[in-house]
Amino acid sequence: MLSITQFDLSYPGYPPLARVTWHLKPGEQVALLGRSGTGKSTLLKAILHAANHPHIEIETDRIAYLAQQPVLLPWLTVAENVSLGNRLRGESVTPADAEQIEQRLTDVGLAGFGPRTIDTLSGGQRARVALARVLFEKADCVLLDEPFSGLDRSTRIDMASLCRELLLEQTVVLVTHDPLDARNWLSHAMVLTETSLTGPFELTQFENDRVLLDALGVGL
Repeated sequence: MLSITQFDLSYPGYPPLARVTWHLKPGEQVALLGRSGTGKSTLLKAILHAANHPHIEIETDRIAYLAQQPVLLPWLTVAENVSLGNRLRGESVTPADAEQIEQRLTDVGLAGFGPRTIDTLSGGQRARVALARVLFEKADCVLLDEPFSGLDRSTRIDMASLCRELLLEQTVVLVTHDPLDARNWLSHAMVLTETSLTGPFELTQFENDRVLLDALGVGL
């Protein structure tokens, strides 16, 4: 599904970062852990735009991406934001699509929110609309960049359970700072530091904070 070979995360004028080699099989689902500044978001965006990077090959062009901050268009309704992919591809929203949109909004706790405008939503509600859009897309590869960071703990658990249920067959990379978010859903993780990508690790290994800090390269 995804093959990354010696992809350099460094930026000119900044301290060097890791050169990444990583291969994911179809349907593989993994968390990507790392400290701020190690290039996790950069790596996800590079995968999203794999056609621009000769060191990255992906077997599908149907990729769903959820950024750290919800990217919602304020002049569209909630339902129209969920189906934004259809609009960008020039596809109409069928009655069956409309049913799926309402179902996904119900799944994320926003039943009946379809006609509302984005400016009437809280930050947490906007994050859930963005997640509903990803779930509606039915993409082969799903890239999630800290999708639960703006949610309270109980909602984060609910959303992780929902992703586990609805993304069962997709290839998934979940970027997170908190292994607890991943542990409610996934079993394995890779760890990105300033110098390397290592793993896979079983997420149960990181129940001990000392083990996690050691893996992240944090010295106390």
